[in-house]
Amino acid sequence: MSSKIISNLFCFFAFLCVLLLLQTEFSPTTSNHEKEYVTIDELSDKKDAHKAIKERFPKFYAAYKKLQSQTTDENRMAAIEDAFSAAKSEGFNDPKILRSIHLFEAQIHQDRWHFVYAIESLKLAQELYFEQKIASHIKKLRRHLSQVESERGLNDSYIATKYSGPAKQLKGKVVVAYVYVDDGINTRWSNKTRHRTEKVLELVQDWQANAAREYGVNDINFVNRSFIARKNPMLKAPRTISFESNGEDIEQYVASVMASLGEKNVGDFIEKQIKAEGADQGVVILHVNFNQRSFAQRCGYTHMKKSRINGKYQTRYFSQCNNEYVMLMEQVKRNRWDKMHYAQAHEMMHVFGAADLYNIKNASDFAVTDIMNFQSKSLDYSQVEPITAYAIGWLEEKPIAPFIIIEK
Repeated sequence: MSSKIISNLFCFFAFLCVLLLLQTEFSPTTSNHEKEYVTIDELSDKKDAHKAIKERFPKFYAAYKKLQSQTTDENRMAAIEDAFSAAKSEGFNDPKILRSIHLFEAQIHQDRWHFVYAIESLKLAQELYFEQKIASHIKKLRRHLSQVESERGLNDSYIATKYSGPAKQLKGKVVVAYVYVDDGINTRWSNKTRHRTEKVLELVQDWQANAAREYGVNDINFVNRSFIARKNPMLKAPRTISFESNGEDIEQYVASVMASLGEKNVGDFIEKQIKAEGADQGVVILHVNFNQRSFAQRCGYTHMKKSRINGKYQTRYFSQCNNEYVMLMEQVKRNRWDKMHYAQAHEMMHVFGAADLYNIKNASDFAVTDIMNFQSKSLDYSQVEPITAYAIGWLEEKPIAPFIIIEK
């Protein structure tokens, strides 16, 4: 049985368990402990409970029944929001039922790896009434977050490099020059692995285009061009290149990849691709087929001009840099599809101007589902929040954030 089928069966079983819990809580038992949480005192059996809630809290009852009928997490989350809204407007305050919905919401967040939101939902459940096993689970999730946030606090500010380099903004016609680095030993590419990678890239681009539409950007058109870099002595030792390598070693390695393609440098290479396709933007992705930490080299502003407009001095920044690229180090394997989706999407956002959020001190509970902050289990669960949308050119107005946003 495939892992996908097992996962689906597990999610279905978990949902049935929660629904069973919710169903039983419509009918209070006769124990003293249960009675103190029943706000509708005249209820004595399940049928009467349903009837009384339907009559006294019709909006909540309708939202609750809608929640029970949903078959996707997206629709369940919408139904949960409707249920809480109805409960607030009608004054429905049965802690057992509301607590169960909070727990169900927490499970969905956790399944998506949205652990910050999962903790928030669990805390709301605990406020209704405390349970030790939930408290222990909250501690477990916090320990997990402390591990994945090992770099939190490295930066105090956010640096946006919008409108710089060949990938000025994620709009218009975008040519993606995808370079498969093949040394014939450590990083090899077959037709099959290249095809799989191309399919992942297309899914990533669909996700980016869909996210753009949320901000009224509807003109993104990707053009993908593939290249294979091989037959260069420098490519024989790519494992010596990593995120932690010094700049000179990285530049030498990238130069060797370009030489394998008959190009002088990354800048000239991508400018040729932009011109050949008549594109507005250009991205270079160098993909090495093994697992290390991926990274991106992005351009910043290189020139500044001050001018007086309507009696006020304004400063404009310009960039003549074109030496930017993504160094993708993800092995193409079936059990790493979600990781490669995330890596491609995350690193591409860098060259369009976005900065990491996972290493900013005050971003631990800010834009937590953003592609540049915590990783979600699936790319479909990741979002482009206003901070990243601003950096990549989808928003003009600088968003409010709990840290300083610098354009540099």
